[in-house]
Amino acid sequence: MGGRVPDPGSWHPAFRIYRDQTGRTMRIIAGYVVMATLLVTGCGAPEPPPGPPLDLRHNTRDLMAGMIDASADALWDAVGTILDDEGETYWEPETAMTLMESGNLLMLGTRKRDDETWIQFSQAMIDASAIALDAAQRRDPQAVFDSGEIVYNSCNNCHNLYWVGDEQRGRTIR
Repeated sequence: MGGRVPDPGSWHPAFRIYRDQTGRTMRIIAGYVVMATLLVTGCGAPEPPPGPPLDLRHNTRDLMAGMIDASADALWDAVGTILDDEGETYWEPETAMTLMESGNLLMLGTRKRDDETWIQFSQAMIDASAIALDAAQRRDPQAVFDSGEIVYNSCNNCHNLYWVGDEQRGRTIR
């Protein structure tokens, strides 16, 4: 083996730091550990600022009865077109925008029932409404009609889980 073997008390192979008799190396290593810990933990970083002051006085049932159900019914009743005094006009995109934004409202504050499934269903409603919005903006009656089924399924999937036993399916305000 011919080679000089270092004295274990004077050489630390993992850190390759020469160690003197006073234990200076251990103090250096301890300093590095403290600095690394502070960097990882963020030195007690301040909490992020609160969001904007939202007025969330309406609960989920209120949103369903006063906003979401009305918008969904307008989509389903339109079946692609609405007749007015001046002739035929296509269903307006604002209803789909209302449904999309309603999905966001359902995820705010105490309206959300949980952090997983409720969020997924709310996002599904947003995605389905985006399809309806695109169809309305393209003025494509068949696509608006087809999007009604997608919106219906997104609503029904949520209602099957969260409104079991509610014969009014959230359509009345108590």
